Amino acid sequence: MLRLVLLSFLLLPLLAFAPKPVYTLKGKAVRIIDGDTFDLLAGSTTHRIRLAGIDAPEKKQEFSDASKQLLGQLCNGQVLTVVVTDTDRNKRKIAEVYTQQKVWINKEMISKGMAWHFVKYSSNKELASAEQKARKQKIGLWSINYPVAPWDWRKKK
Repeated sequence: MLRLVLLSFLLLPLLAFAPKPVYTLKGKAVRIIDGDTFDLLAGSTTHRIRLAGIDAPEKKQEFSDASKQLLGQLCNGQVLTVVVTDTDRNKRKIAEVYTQQKVWINKEMISKGMAWHFVKYSSNKELASAEQKARKQKIGLWSINYPVAPWDWRKKK
């Protein structure tokens, strides 16, 4: 019994390094905050959702309104499947989000030139490819000469 207690005591700190559990929510977007964040109503609970792997223009930044508007259009009237992979320091649920038609909203935002692939937090090849394609086609924010990435814009503010 003492061995079991000792072993448990020694292994307990390893739980801090265990991968975060992944779980799924289903619900409707009830408020669009910006191009990468919205509030999801799942049952009677509202969850703040941050799209994983992307970073959309900040408020007062070029394409901010267009990015927010596109996210609203993609979510409008949809029962969304939200696959939560983590929680950030602001207690937002980091998630992959899909429509009823299986459209991956995270990727769609990048494909339409309304968000960057957030390489600091994502190594997803599909998102990277979507950004390269949007850049090449000069879609959305890639239509201007020198788009400023949100992480650079935040540093200046």
